[in-house]
Amino acid sequence: MRRADRATPPEPAYGPGGYLPDRAARRARKIVLRSRMGLGWPVAALLAAALVAAAGAVFLATRAGPPGPPLVPVAPVDAVDPRGASVLRAPDGRRVLVVRAGGGVRAFAAPEAAVAWCPASGRLESARSVWDSGGSLLGGPGRSLRPLPAQVFAGRLYVDLTSRSSRSLARPPARPAGARPVCGRQRRIIGA
Repeated sequence: MRRADRATPPEPAYGPGGYLPDRAARRARKIVLRSRMGLGWPVAALLAAALVAAAGAVFLATRAGPPGPPLVPVAPVDAVDPRGASVLRAPDGRRVLVVRAGGGVRAFAAPEAAVAWCPASGRLESARSVWDSGGSLLGGPGRSLRPLPAQVFAGRLYVDLTSRSSRSLARPPARPAGARPVCGRQRRIIGA
């Protein structure tokens, strides 16, 4: 072959020569950028990170206080035995059954009958009815307990007593298993 036949190929239609092989440059559909990024890109990334950090700090600062309405403070959470339950009076006089047994804190509208926590069975019991720690009726007359939204902040129990939001938490389904009170006369009555 002569030297004239080995002439340099023409510039590719896409992008400057030397970035892609000749055949790939002819078939390329995108321009490959291989130049240095300007200083604006890292500065923009740092500004975006600072903006996200500032928004997070504002969010945490506004959420650091006690919960607001409709949650109202009822009592210190220490007023309830961590292995049992208690009936507490809310500021408006309503009774709230608070269960700490089984982990966590759950609040219910207190039933009319006196209720006791039975450590032997690990259930809530009245003279004729039995509920589990989640409020489901296990045996006897009556219904499952009505849950109330509750939150603990700085050692205080806050409960939502409003009827509107309390309806949003449905009663757990009854699981009638024919359970009968176990503790009998030895149980400690926690509400009347």
